[in-house]
Amino acid sequence: MTRTEHVALKGTREGLVLYFDPAADFELLMTELDKLLMDSVQFLQGATVRCYAGSKEYTEDEHAQLTDLLKQHQLELGGWLTTEEVYVPGKVQSYAAEEKEMRLGDEGMVAGHCLFVERTLRSGKSVQYEGHVVVLGDVNPGAEIIATGNIVVLGSLRGVAHAGATGERKASVSAYHLAPTQLRIADLVTRAPDEEMDGRGPEIARIKDDRLIVEAAGMNSWRSKGR
Repeated sequence: MTRTEHVALKGTREGLVLYFDPAADFELLMTELDKLLMDSVQFLQGATVRCYAGSKEYTEDEHAQLTDLLKQHQLELGGWLTTEEVYVPGKVQSYAAEEKEMRLGDEGMVAGHCLFVERTLRSGKSVQYEGHVVVLGDVNPGAEIIATGNIVVLGSLRGVAHAGATGERKASVSAYHLAPTQLRIADLVTRAPDEEMDGRGPEIARIKDDRLIVEAAGMNSWRSKGR
């Protein structure tokens, strides 16, 4: 899920859903939505989104403004969801609470949709997915992976990797050999060092203190920092 203070965009099994804070001013919602969509990746364009605002009802003019704004970002309004369609019956919660419940009992365990790619991605190949991506092979130079969640490569990552593509700064990129031509998480981007070092072992990239850092998987020592 990616969000602003009063707007959230989440991929579900049925497609994309926009959650609006029913207590927020409509113009504020549109301003935040415009920024959220501008920060989203291109592969979301052309999709249909449904909206949820609790019991809040918008005027025809506001509905038209929302439709026009979505069209500006090449998205189509697919309708409005009811409380029964969004929540489990008898269980009332906000979208913030819903996201929290996606986390499992132990820290570091997160549920979500996942795509397994059981082959090496060669130059010119592109994988774009609303969720986590796991590659059982290598990602060669000239190949790319774009995911709204985490990216895991059980081999060498030498292509382009963009995790948290809709703005999720808690996303990560990990590989047995991490040497991407470009690595991006949310809005932060870095490149691999000019000189590769062999024998480093598995590594994970993530955002910490507003910096994109790389560390040995399972270790606490930092290898490098960049932005």
